[in-house]
Amino acid sequence: MKSRRPKIALVDDDPLVLTPLVEALTQEGCEILSAADGVEALAIFEREAVDLAIIDVALPGHLDGIALAREVKQHKPDLRIIFMSGKPPPDADLEQLGIFLLKPTRLSALLDAIGRVLGRAD
Repeated sequence: MKSRRPKIALVDDDPLVLTPLVEALTQEGCEILSAADGVEALAIFEREAVDLAIIDVALPGHLDGIALAREVKQHKPDLRIIFMSGKPPPDADLEQLGIFLLKPTRLSALLDAIGRVLGRAD
């Protein structure tokens, strides 16, 4: 990553996914704000200006990843989103909200997606 550190909201309820991704993306120069569910993530989006959201599709509670993205997009329509899930995309219009990566995702593939979404080349 180059120029200003991108601020990324990373939302995943699995600590075995969340913790290593926070560490890896921080080492890559990103500022990471993490949340384990949709409600916690909404609080981040309300108080922080983030460049990108990386959201697990299957989140616990009433706000799964797609519902969270739709909610946030109502207030921040320009927010860029990368969805991640262990299953193929469940929603036909998911591509209108963001791009999709199938878990497990290699760090290099995620970094490539981040670079594309943020319009940066390494």
